[in-house]
Amino acid sequence: MTKQRAGAELARLGRDRTETAERAARLGPGDEPALAPVVLLETKLQPPAHRVAFVPRPRLVALLDQGSPGQLTLVDAPAGWGKTSLLAEWHAAARDPASFAWLALDVSDNDPVRFWTYVIEALRSVAPGLGELALAALGAPGTTAIDITLPALVNDLAALDSPVVLVLDDYHLVTNPEVHEAMAFLVEHLPPTLHLVVATRHDPPFPLARLRVRRQVVEVRTDDLRFTEQETLVLANAVFGLSLDPADALRLHRRTEGWAAGLRLAAHSLRGRNDAADFISAFAGDDRHIVDYLGSEVLDAQPPALRRFLLRTSILERLSGPLCDAVLASSGSARMLEVIDRNNLFLVPLDNRRQWYRYHHLFAELLRHELGRSDPELVPELHRRASAWCRQAGLISEGIHHAIAAGAFDEAGEQIARHWLITVDQGRQHTVMAWLDALPHATVEGDARLCLARAMTLLSVGRPNEADRWIATATRAEAAGPLWDGMSSVESGVAFARSMEGALAGDLVEAADAALRALELERQGPTPFWRVALGAIVGSVLYLAGRADEAAGYLDESLAAEAGANGMGLAYGLGFRSLLHAEDGDLAAAEDALVRAGRLLGDHPALAEHFAWYAVHVATAYLHEHRDRLVEAAKELERATTLARRGGGPAQISFCLIAWGRVRLALGERTAAADAAHEARQLLATCRNPGTLLPARLDMLECALRRRHVGQPPPSPFDHAPARRSLVQELSDRELDVLRLLAGPLSIREIGAALYVSHNTVKTHARGIYRKLGVNNREEAVARARDLGLD
Repeated sequence: MTKQRAGAELARLGRDRTETAERAARLGPGDEPALAPVVLLETKLQPPAHRVAFVPRPRLVALLDQGSPGQLTLVDAPAGWGKTSLLAEWHAAARDPASFAWLALDVSDNDPVRFWTYVIEALRSVAPGLGELALAALGAPGTTAIDITLPALVNDLAALDSPVVLVLDDYHLVTNPEVHEAMAFLVEHLPPTLHLVVATRHDPPFPLARLRVRRQVVEVRTDDLRFTEQETLVLANAVFGLSLDPADALRLHRRTEGWAAGLRLAAHSLRGRNDAADFISAFAGDDRHIVDYLGSEVLDAQPPALRRFLLRTSILERLSGPLCDAVLASSGSARMLEVIDRNNLFLVPLDNRRQWYRYHHLFAELLRHELGRSDPELVPELHRRASAWCRQAGLISEGIHHAIAAGAFDEAGEQIARHWLITVDQGRQHTVMAWLDALPHATVEGDARLCLARAMTLLSVGRPNEADRWIATATRAEAAGPLWDGMSSVESGVAFARSMEGALAGDLVEAADAALRALELERQGPTPFWRVALGAIVGSVLYLAGRADEAAGYLDESLAAEAGANGMGLAYGLGFRSLLHAEDGDLAAAEDALVRAGRLLGDHPALAEHFAWYAVHVATAYLHEHRDRLVEAAKELERATTLARRGGGPAQISFCLIAWGRVRLALGERTAAADAAHEARQLLATCRNPGTLLPARLDMLECALRRRHVGQPPPSPFDHAPARRSLVQELSDRELDVLRLLAGPLSIREIGAALYVSHNTVKTHARGIYRKLGVNNREEAVARARDLGLD
C-alpha cells in the first residue's frame, strides 16, 4: 500500500467519524442511525471559545509565551484556578492560532488506544496527513505506544515545516500507567517542532526534575494563577458590573486568596445585593467551604426553571440542545444553553458554533452533589434517558456509561455484548475491561456472551490462564440475548475461545480439536467472519502440530470466503498456505499467496504490525531461502519473531525462533543460532502439548549445531566399526536427518515440513538411504540404522 493511498484511507475514516459526530449533535430521541465502529467527538479537539468579557491576563499569557517548541509547559493547579480559561486566552492571543492542536481529556481516555488516537487526530487537525503509520500501528497486540506509534509520530512531527502546539487539558483524569509511560517517552523525545502543554490538577509522573535541569519545562502553578487585587476589581466591576469600592474588592480578594472559582461564585452571589461588605465578610474557610456556601447562593438565586435545568443536566459530561431535551423529556434546551452562556454561568462552549458545551468541572461537581441531595430518585431515570440518546447517536461508550450509572445493568450488558468485539478489534481492550469491571459480578457471570467477551479480551492481551475460568463459566451460563457479534451459538463461541486458549497455552492438539468443533458449528453461520478466522486457526494449529496433510484443506476453505470478511484471519491463513505451497515445492503458488496477503494492507494497514502477520514473514523467508537469499530470509524471520512475541504463545514464538536459528546457522552465526535454539527449547517445555513438528524441527536444529561444533571426526586406527564409519561418511547430512525422523511417528509429508522441504524431496532422500543401507523400506531402514548405531 502506498503512503498516498494509506493517507487517503485514513483521511476518509476521519471524515466519516466527523460526520457521525455531527449527526449525533442533531439527533432527536426517535432517530436511529447506523452505528459507526468509531465515533470521535470533535468537541474534544477544539479549544474552548475565549470570552472577551473575561479578565485579560497578559502577564500569564507572556509566561506561556516563554515556552517554545521542543519544550513542555506545565499548567498545574487545583480545580477552579482558571487553567483552561488561561489557555483559551493564550490561544486567542496567539500569532498563529491555527497551529494549536487541542485535546480535552476525560476518564474514557485511560484506554491507551483511545488516548493516542485522539492525540494523533488532534495533531492532524493542524497538520493533515500526519501520523499515518502511528495511527495504523495503534492497537497491534502485544505492543505499547512506545514500540511503534510514538517513534513514528515523533519522526513525522520532526519533519514538519512549522512548529505546532499540543494542549492536553485535564490530564489529571488519566490514571493508566501505560499512558503515563508513553507520555514520559514523548516528553523525553520532544521534537523541535512540538510545544507540549499539559494542564492538570497535580504533577504527572513525568521526568520533571531532569527537564528543569535542562531548562526544558515552563511551569505555571497556583501562585501564578492567583488573581491580583487589580484583576479582582476588574472581574467584579467590569465583568459582573457590581460597582464594588476598592476596599470591598480588596476584602473579596483576601477572602478568596485570588482563587478564580471563588471569585466568580462570589460575584454571581453579589449581583443585586445592597449588603456587599457584610456578605463578603460572611464567608471564610477552605475552598470546599467556599464552594458549598457560594454555590448554594448562586443556585438559590436562579429562577426555578433555570435551576432545575442546571441540576438535571449536570449528569452529562457534555451538553447539546438535543441531548438535554432527551434527558429532560422536554424541548427548548438549546435556547436555555444560550441564556446560561450569555450569563457567564460556568458554562464552557466546546465549539465555535455554540452547539456543544460543558459545565465548569467544579460547578458540575456542586450541581451533581445538590441533585443527589435534593432529588436522588430522579438520577437513575436521567441517566437512562441519556443512555438511550447516546446509543441512538452511536456514542457507544457514553451510552454504556450512563446505563451503568442508571443501574440498568441488563441494558449495559446488552450493549457490551453487541460492541465488545469491534472494540477489541480496534485494540481498545482496556475499554472493554473497564465496561465489564463496572458491571456487577453476577451480571457478567450470568450472561454467556459477557463471559466470552471477558475471556476473549483476556486472550487478546496474552492472559490465557485467566481466560480459562471465564470460558468455563460461559459453558454454565445462558446467553441473555442474541449474539450480536455474528457467532452462531454460545457453544460455538466457547469452542472458539478454547481453540485460542489452547493455541496460546501451547496445547496445539486441544486447540485443533476445539477449532474444528467451532468451525463445524459455524459453517452454517450467518456471516463469513468467524468461518475465516476458524479456518485459519484450524489450518495453523494443525500445521504447527505436525498434521500438515490436514491443514491445507481447512486453509483453502478459509481463504475461499469473502475477501473483506476478516483481514486478520485472511492474513494468518495466507501466510500458512504460502508455507505449505513452498514446502511442496510450488513456489509460484507460494508467491501468489503472499501477493494476495500484501493486497490486504490496502484495506487493513494496521495488519503489518499485528502478530498474525508473522506467518507472512516466515513464508517470505522460505521463498528467500529457496533463492539462496539467506540474509534477506534472516531479516524476515527476525521480524516474524518480533511479531510473534506480541500476541502469540510459546508454540508460535518457538516456530519462528527455530526457523530463525536454522538460517542464522547457515549464515555461520552459530552463537545466535544456539541462543535461538535454547530459547525455543525453554518455550516448548512450557507447552502443554506442542505436537510433533516443533520438537522435530528443534531436534534437527540442535543436531546441526552439534555437527557444526564437533565437525566430522577423522578416521581412527582404533575404530572397530568400519561399516558404521563407511556409512556415516557416505550418508549426507540431510539423509542422516531424514533417517533420524524416519524412526519417529511423522509421515513423509510431515518429515518434509520438519526439514523445510517438500515431501517429494523426502521421498528422494529416503530412496537414497534405502540404497546405501541395502534395505527395501522404511521399517528395514530404521532397523538397520539401529543395528549400526546410527540412530
